[in-house]
Amino acid sequence: MVEWATVTESGLKLISWVVGAACVGAMLAIPQPVDPWEMPSLVLDRAAVSDAIRFDRALAAEAPTSEEAQALRALYLDHGRSEANPPYELTEYNRRQGAIHHATRAMIEAEGPPAFEAMRAQAVEEFVAAFYESEGKPRNDHEVALLGGFPELVQRYGLMLGDVVVAPTLTIRALYKARWNAIHRRPFVEGFSKIELQAYWGWLALHAWGTPLELRREALVAFREAGGAGTEEAAALFDVLDGRFDRAGQSLQALYEQRGELRLRNMSLGALHAALLPKRAP
Repeated sequence: MVEWATVTESGLKLISWVVGAACVGAMLAIPQPVDPWEMPSLVLDRAAVSDAIRFDRALAAEAPTSEEAQALRALYLDHGRSEANPPYELTEYNRRQGAIHHATRAMIEAEGPPAFEAMRAQAVEEFVAAFYESEGKPRNDHEVALLGGFPELVQRYGLMLGDVVVAPTLTIRALYKARWNAIHRRPFVEGFSKIELQAYWGWLALHAWGTPLELRREALVAFREAGGAGTEEAAALFDVLDGRFDRAGQSLQALYEQRGELRLRNMSLGALHAALLPKRAP
């Protein structure tokens, strides 16, 4: 005599869920080409980010208030106002740049290089407060002077999506710090810590879609030198963007063999599949 087991409604749901999960798992395990277009996301170590921001805030508190420092700060803010209201005459730009150069030298001679770094940190702190409170749209003359041409960088490098900031806070800070350096005729990344270099170069390499590919490649090299994560995968995807599908597929396959990530295998298949497609006539 056969005895039939009674299955409850909850039991049926559990069985259905297990079967469904097994089917999804089986589908994921089946090799299938995937278009390899999406770059890896910029990932930054949280502890290092916190340390960098904490250091800047402490440094900003030491910013000098001498006559030389105030003169340099006033010139910097005037430059920001001019940036925010283009175009302006080249002669005026050259005059202001010359004045900033001389004021920078006078301030450093009077206060020392650490004071210059403290002024940069102070500018970053003031900018960050204004940028996030105004959602990147200056509300008064002081915020116009602080932000200057930064809203253009927001658009150029895709730092915001609508009214939402999508770039990491440290990337926002690093890009503004680079702008401050450039205005004061210093190397863009002067005074950057390792994690700030990652935040700066990593965003330009992985997410700045409006930037020419060759410049993004250079940024990727700098990002790798700074210890950034995901550079091998990004390099393979740059090959895809360059039309070098064979090389991209081989690189992604090698990464899959190292890491065992199915998405890398499928991206490799996608690149190799694209390599077999007939090329369009120029």
